[in-house]
Amino acid sequence: MSAPDPMRERLPQLSALRVFESAARHGSLTRAAEELHVTHGAVSKQIKNLEADLGKALFVRRNRGVFLTEPGRALAARLRGIFGDLEDALADFRTKGSGQPLVVSCEPTLCLKLLIPSLGAFQQETGIEVRVLAAGGRIDVRRDHVDLAIRRNDFPIDGTLHARVLCDEAMGPVCAPEVLARFEAETRRFPLPALHTRSRPDSWAAWKRLNRPAIACTADRTYEHFYLAIEAALAGQGVALASIHMVERDVSAGRLCSPHGFWPDGTQYVALTAHPIEDDARASRFVDWLSARMNATLAAAMPSLGASGAAVAQPAKGRAIHGAR
Repeated sequence: MSAPDPMRERLPQLSALRVFESAARHGSLTRAAEELHVTHGAVSKQIKNLEADLGKALFVRRNRGVFLTEPGRALAARLRGIFGDLEDALADFRTKGSGQPLVVSCEPTLCLKLLIPSLGAFQQETGIEVRVLAAGGRIDVRRDHVDLAIRRNDFPIDGTLHARVLCDEAMGPVCAPEVLARFEAETRRFPLPALHTRSRPDSWAAWKRLNRPAIACTADRTYEHFYLAIEAALAGQGVALASIHMVERDVSAGRLCSPHGFWPDGTQYVALTAHPIEDDARASRFVDWLSARMNATLAAAMPSLGASGAAVAQPAKGRAIHGAR
């Protein structure tokens, strides 16, 4: 039997290195604990043990905060790359197995109103199984084991992600046909509330700021989620400001009316991945399919905007995209 390698015996525990990398990346023990689903005390203990093992201070603790020392900063930079490579290797291992589904994270209302109703045709056409997770906002695609995330670029996107524009967003007021019939032409007023949503709290303000057609309602009513505001509009309870991509089926079927049409709001839907999308044939095909589907919807609702949109997804650009590695 060969003698044990003394260098390997001195390696710190992988869990302690993982805890330190998370704390260094966030600049906070509390946020590291939240990310790793452990207690603040457990994070603090792991880092103290690691410092004792290495014989060097990794953080300076002052004013109830933690700040990296020079050795800590150097170690954190190396570990970030090492853990990134490890996560990439595991992601490649998972996706190259036979029959592995493409895991897609999508904003909940877009998921319910567009993606899920359309997935059957995509899967039948391509044979690619898609597993959908409903989630919005910022995402760590590696930590959440997601192959692809569909988001609107209304928030700063991690510059280490690869991003492709799918389609422009277009918003417009929608209501049930019976509500439109009650529109007061003389006062240009709907005798029902404007329906707001906490998931896009500034949508009505943006509509006014962009000088879109004026909409007057009797009051304001706020729902927790976009989907609920659309359902309330379908039920004749008011006027919602909605995305064409979320209500296209309802408008086409006559369940909703769009009295002022749909207008761009300056944002875009983007596909986000940890690796170049073209490196994964499943992701590439899905992105091209979804982009074509959304641009077709946009072209039908807004011919001038839709005609200028790309038929396939393009590299992301715009103020909210920080870049791709």
